[in-house]
Amino acid sequence: MTDSFYHGTTMGKGFDRNPVLAAQAQQFARYLVDRPGRALHVLDLGCGAGTPTRHVMADRQRYRVVGADLSSTAIDAYVQATSRPAVRLDAQRLPFADASFDVVVSDDVIEHLVDTDAYAKEIRRVLVPHGWLFLSTPNLAAWFNRLSLLVGIQPAFTEVSFERIFGRPGSDIVGHLRLFTSRAIREFLEHHDFRLIDVRGVTFDALPPWARTIDRWFARITSLAGNTVIVARAAG
Repeated sequence: MTDSFYHGTTMGKGFDRNPVLAAQAQQFARYLVDRPGRALHVLDLGCGAGTPTRHVMADRQRYRVVGADLSSTAIDAYVQATSRPAVRLDAQRLPFADASFDVVVSDDVIEHLVDTDAYAKEIRRVLVPHGWLFLSTPNLAAWFNRLSLLVGIQPAFTEVSFERIFGRPGSDIVGHLRLFTSRAIREFLEHHDFRLIDVRGVTFDALPPWARTIDRWFARITSLAGNTVIVARAAG
C-alpha cells in the first residue's frame, strides 16, 4: 500500500470534529487517573497530522507521546503541529523494544491494514503488561450501511478500487481494506489477549445533515453506531 492510501494522509484538520476524539478524551480521563509517578509513555500509532495527540494527550506532564505513521507527509505535519518526536513505520512491524509503552492509541488504522493479526501482536508486544490500548474503527454494520445494502448501495467507507469509488456516493479514496463489525473487533482483540474495558458506539461525522439526528440516536446502540471506540488492556 502506498502512502497516499494510508490513514495518516487523511486524518488531518477535519478529524478535529470527529466524535471519536470526544469519546477518547472521556476515556483517558476515566481510565488513566491511577498512573505511575511519571509521565505515561504513549505511542500514537497512525498519528496522522497529530490531532489525537494535540486534543487528547496535550498534557506533557502526563503523556510522553511518540507519533508513528507510514506517511512521511503525516510525520512532517505531526512534528510541526505537536513538537513531539515521530517515526515513519509500518504498523504491522513496529521498531520498538518489548514493553516500551504504557499506552497505545490507534485511531482509524486497523481498517487500512492487510495483516491485522501482525498489527495486534505488535501492539501487544510493545505494551507493558496490563498496558492500555485505545482503538477506534468504523462499524461495517452501522445502521446506514444496513439500509444501503437493502437497496443495493455499496456500504459507506468500503472501497473496491484504488482508482475511484464505485457503487456508492462520494469520491474520497482512503484505502480501507479490512472492515469490522462491533462484534468482530471485540472478538478479534480478545483473541489477541486483550481484555475489553470499555466498548462504545459514536456517530459518523461524514453523514449528510439530514441523517445526523438519526445517527445520534443509533450511536447509543453499539452494534448499530457508525464508529466503534474501544479501551482494552493487554494481558499480564
